[in-house]
Formats: sequence, structure tokens, C-alpha cells
Amino acid sequence: MSATMFDKMKKQLTSDTLSPRRVMALMIFGSIILVFVFFGLPSRLANQSSTGSVARVNDTLISLADLRNETQRLEQMYAPIFGGQMPGDTQRQFLRGQAAENLIGMEVMSQAAKKEGILATNSEIRDFIVKEVPIFQKDGKFQRELYERYLEYVKSSAGEFEDKIRKDRKNQRIQRLMAAAGAPLELEVQKQKALKETKVNLLFAKLDKDQWLAKGVIADSDIKSKLADTDFAKRVKDYFASNKTEFSTQEEVHAQHILIKAQAGDAVSEKAALEKIQAIQARASKEDFAKLAKEFTDDTGSKANGGDLGFFSRGKMVPEFESAAFQQKLGEVGAPVKTNYGYHLIKVLEKKGGQEATLASVEGKIAKKLMLSDRLESETKSLEEALAKGDSAKADQIVKSLGLSYEETGFFDLSTETVPKINSPLATQALGEITEAKPLLNRLVRDGGQKFVLKLKASKKEPLSETKTLVANLARERTGEMVNQWLESVKKESKIEKNTQVIQGR
Repeated sequence: MSATMFDKMKKQLTSDTLSPRRVMALMIFGSIILVFVFFGLPSRLANQSSTGSVARVNDTLISLADLRNETQRLEQMYAPIFGGQMPGDTQRQFLRGQAAENLIGMEVMSQAAKKEGILATNSEIRDFIVKEVPIFQKDGKFQRELYERYLEYVKSSAGEFEDKIRKDRKNQRIQRLMAAAGAPLELEVQKQKALKETKVNLLFAKLDKDQWLAKGVIADSDIKSKLADTDFAKRVKDYFASNKTEFSTQEEVHAQHILIKAQAGDAVSEKAALEKIQAIQARASKEDFAKLAKEFTDDTGSKANGGDLGFFSRGKMVPEFESAAFQQKLGEVGAPVKTNYGYHLIKVLEKKGGQEATLASVEGKIAKKLMLSDRLESETKSLEEALAKGDSAKADQIVKSLGLSYEETGFFDLSTETVPKINSPLATQALGEITEAKPLLNRLVRDGGQKFVLKLKASKKEPLSETKTLVANLARERTGEMVNQWLESVKKESKIEKNTQVIQGR
């Protein structure tokens, strides 16, 4: 894009305003936080409700309060994925990390927009809130008390709200600029249109190595006969020596726990958590542990199950927790255990001792596995040879001998990201190799431990009635790619420091 064109579009975009309908959409989806900077309120007040920072982008700090707000927004957005339940510790930590990346990206974009002269003025922000934000209005007029109540609810200063709305508007203008530059070409539209109009229905057979080996059957007499072969018996012995842990069982513990979180390194927080866990410990000697866990634990992942963690082996929990659980007696509630998460009470319900396998006890199992693996390797080689020759009848025969069968994908268009039912990117990439003249793919699609035989059953054309949606989708995808590429390049030129411990909630 030429500098002249960039400047021209930039000038146009910096004068754009948002419609009330757009405002409502943004509010509903939580993509902006409303801000305000006038009526006697200072515009640069520091937020006294939070301490510490999450990250630094050049000379700008990202606050812990911003991280909390963004994390809450993501939790609401992902709520359907979590089944309407609060996310567990692992999911929440992931969301905090994603929230931090979002905030860093928005700050980087905002600073780059300012550098390019894309701004949002104080009067523009004032007019936006007074005239277009419904929650600050009553009977069509701006109400200062509604605004102040909102600021109090979100526990932030007017200046911080102003910065957020300013960043949001600048970032929207950057994205509009990219959208203007990324409009799809007519050739791209026609190519995508042709792909969408072409519908195909595939037959596929899936070979999952692990599943096939698990279901495979070999007669005991055949295993015994094979073990009589000296060379094969040595293979079995060597396999056992290299994979002994595969057949041994580990020591396991079945436990419940109650967690009271504490901020690691914060003496006040740790003291409060210890006092609370000690009070619960006193009650646990007389009351039902599961009931107490449902009432008090901060571990949302096990809360609904009364703190039940199920069975776990060594190496699955943090060292302090693991050591206490494996040493503790059955049925007793141990002393509080301190970890980076806070303080835990542990109650051990069951224990399973580990057992080391012997060759004699598992040689038949190993022999069966090796025999099945040999057969699978031989059959797979024959299948690949048949496919390479385009011998559909031979390929079908081998598929059947392996105990597999063909399934239909159903009709789908060629613009799809993944083939229905198969869900393999590599299978999707192979679509271009299948034609009506050569309906059988001349190779196996290998994707991890899975292999696929693909062949075309039917194809048809279904003309699109309109292309507006197609053009819009192409433009959105192109814009997203351009924004991400641009943002990554700007990040490389920025000085970004992350407070990992704060982001991870330690």
C-alpha cells in the first residue's frame, strides 16, 4: 500500500464514529469497557483498588485490575464450553494467560495507532458516552449519577475508563484500515465460489493402530507356537527389557482435599489462609469431609465432588501435596499442607501398591502384540501397493481383512477446513488429488497413529444464489490475518515484559 493511500484512508478512518447499534453490540459482547472523563472528575487518577502490574509494554503498565476484568470477560465467553460451570484451576490459569496476551496485544496496537496518527479526542469520547451509551441515559438524557454508579461498580477511575475507550476506538480504526486494504480480489471470490459450489461425498476407512491392536485376536495355540521360535522369543525378551514399565503398576492413592488459596509470598494472605484451614481441620475431625469440601474448598475442579481427586500416582501432583498424600494413613485428615496454591487438608481414602511385572507373567501378552504389529505392518504395505496401482478391488479386500469398513462423510463443499467425520487436516489437503476420473486416492493419508483410505462416492454442483456473505467472510479472514501479522511485527519492535507469577495467579 502506498504512503499516500495509507494517509488518505487514515484520515477518513480517524473521523469515523460508531453507530448506536454498533455500541450496543460491543456492550453486549463485552469487547469494550465504557469510559468517561469530565464533569469535574480527574482524567488521570490512579486506581487505588489494585496493586502490582501484569506486564509492561514499552513505558505503559497493564494493571492487575485489567487482567481480572479481561479474565472475567473470557470466562463469560467460554461459559458454554464449561457447561455453564465455573472453570477449574487449570482452565482459569489458561484464561488468565489468554487475557494477559489480549491486553498486551491491545496496548501494542494502541501505541502503534498513536504513532501512526490515529487518535481519539476527548470531545469525541465525551460525545460518544453522553449521546450513545444507553446505560448512562434515562428518558433519552445523560444521567451523571448512572455514570458514577457504574464507575463505582467496576471499581475504577474515570481516567482509566477513558484510556480503555480511547484504545478501543483507535484499535477499531486500525482494523478498519486493514479491512479496507484487505478487500478480496474478484479472482479470489470466483475461486472460493467454485469451491463452495462443488459438493462431494467421500467413502473413508479409518485404521487406528492402537485401537486395532487392542481389539486384535490371536489364538493361544498360535502364540505358544510362535514363542517356540528362538528368534521371536528373543524379540519378546528384548521388548520386555525396553518397556518394563508398560507392564508394571505404580503405587496409587485415592484422596480428597480442601484447598484454601493464598497469594504465595504474601504474609498476610498466607496467614489468613492458614487460620481458615486450621479452623476447617478442627471441624473435619467431627464432620463429613466431603460436605466441608463442598462448602469451603477453593478448588473449583473438585468442589462439586466433595474434594475427591480420584486415584493418582507419583508425579501427578505438586511435590509437597504428593509427599503428604502417600505418607498419610488411611481415613485420617492430616495436618495442613502448604503449596504454591495455598493450604490443603488431605484425607486418604484408598491406597494401591505398585507391582513389578516379570517376563513369565507377560510374555504371552507381548507375543500377541508383536504378532499383531507384524500382521498390521504387512497388511498396510499391501494396502499401500494396491492404492498406488489404483486397484480398488484389492484395496477393499485388504480393508475388509483388517476388520474395517467404509463410512460416508455425507456431502460437503470443497472450501471446508476439515472433512466431516474424519476431522484430519491432512485428509482435507488430499481432496485436490481425488477426481471423478480417479476417485480412489492413490495413497494412505497418515495422520499420527491414524491412517485413512479415501475414495469419491459422488459429487455435484450447487450454484450459490448470492456472493455477499462469501465476500464478507473472505474479507474478515484476510483482515484477521493482516492484523495478526502486523501486530506480531509491531510486538517485535516493542519492549514487552511479563510478570509471569502474577499472570499465573501465584
